[in-house]
Amino acid sequence: MEFLMNPDRERMNLTLVMALLVNGRTVLENFAWASGSEKYAEALKDFGLTYELQGHQLVLNGKGFQYSIPTMLPFKFGEADNVMLWTLASKDDEQLYTFAAEVDDAGIARVNTAKETLQKYFKIKVQKDEPAKFVFNFLRDELNVKKDSLGNVSSVMRNRLLLRALIRNDYLNFEEKSTVHDQWTKMLIYFGAAVKYEGRGMEQLSEFERRLMIAQGKKIERTQFTELSETKVITAREYYVPGDTTEATAFAVLATVGNMPKDNVIKLLNVDLNSSRAGALTCLKRMGANVETVSRREKYGDVFGDVEIKPLASGKRLQGRRFSEDVIATALEEYPLLAVAACYGEGETILRVPKEVRKEMRPKNEFLAVNLRKTGAEVGVYDDGLVIRGLETIVNGSDFDGGDSAQMGLALSVLSLALQNDEPVENMDKVEAMFPGVVDKLKNVLVAENAEKNAEKAG
Repeated sequence: MEFLMNPDRERMNLTLVMALLVNGRTVLENFAWASGSEKYAEALKDFGLTYELQGHQLVLNGKGFQYSIPTMLPFKFGEADNVMLWTLASKDDEQLYTFAAEVDDAGIARVNTAKETLQKYFKIKVQKDEPAKFVFNFLRDELNVKKDSLGNVSSVMRNRLLLRALIRNDYLNFEEKSTVHDQWTKMLIYFGAAVKYEGRGMEQLSEFERRLMIAQGKKIERTQFTELSETKVITAREYYVPGDTTEATAFAVLATVGNMPKDNVIKLLNVDLNSSRAGALTCLKRMGANVETVSRREKYGDVFGDVEIKPLASGKRLQGRRFSEDVIATALEEYPLLAVAACYGEGETILRVPKEVRKEMRPKNEFLAVNLRKTGAEVGVYDDGLVIRGLETIVNGSDFDGGDSAQMGLALSVLSLALQNDEPVENMDKVEAMFPGVVDKLKNVLVAENAEKNAEKAG
């Protein structure tokens, strides 16, 4: 069976920002909207972006670096998307900008959240601060490349710094131990920005320096170097947004733990395989899942391809593994799906989260653990992540609730389908909003199995 994923939301919205910066036409091939991306495109219209759907293509026309700047700034999107829009506006540090909403509890909360995010990433001067209304102007701040506990720059901050330097014709460079979600960096290179992006390590040292470090017992670590120089123009190009990795992981987990007939093969088409984004698929493979890339295409400045999943061999099961913070950093969106897979694993699985997200992840993990314990699996919640001891066979588990998280709801839907529950997972509206149609597609993964069992009963 073959399945096509919804487009990757993160990459789609970054592409829309890039299309604005192109002085001319950008064409997106084999186009479909990702969840929420059409609203993001509408917000970018206020900056001057125009677009038109022509058959299987979306044709966008940008304004280059001379884009318009609205005074009423949008703030209804996620943190990463909002920061990109506000960075576009921050080029003008004299203009007054406004966040405004209805003066009710919901409106006040939205504006307060936007203010907190704004002050986290930008230097501003507050002009007016009222309930559900916030007026400010940007201050011309100095570049501040702040690294996290893993020696990396967060993807939101990295994207903001690169965009800021690009639209202001500034020079920027920084070095990281590794990179998480580097789609924007690779997109800049593809569209002609003056970006150098390379791994560095022993090859950058002289022979004397290498021998000296070895003699001193020092470890020579590879790092990722990023440099952006002044760029006059962004080149008009064709582009393609590949399939969502989170959805692909959901299919991979269900096909692995859902007891598919042994001759079944699931093929996922045109999946985003960027290594800084698709860490969850690698994690599943390390646990013993039969997940293979059968077609890999290096095109449009990045990597995507077809992924094939086969059921585990008779008598085999997933194996518990320990996944460190740097691995999980590339799979945070898929964290609940890895936890579901761990419930079926032999032995202990440890999922450690990066230090910077532990505070926000702790209550989410507590909520996830309440659901997963209904299967009988042992689930421990700690400040730095989850410890899960799986079961050889799971026959119980129901009344799952995805809460406020679409990703958690998707993972629990996979678990519910694997257990062949009749009752739906609570709060599935959030799953459908973020991953349109995915649950109906997932149900088809086990259609052959259910048909086979029904035939056996009838016989």
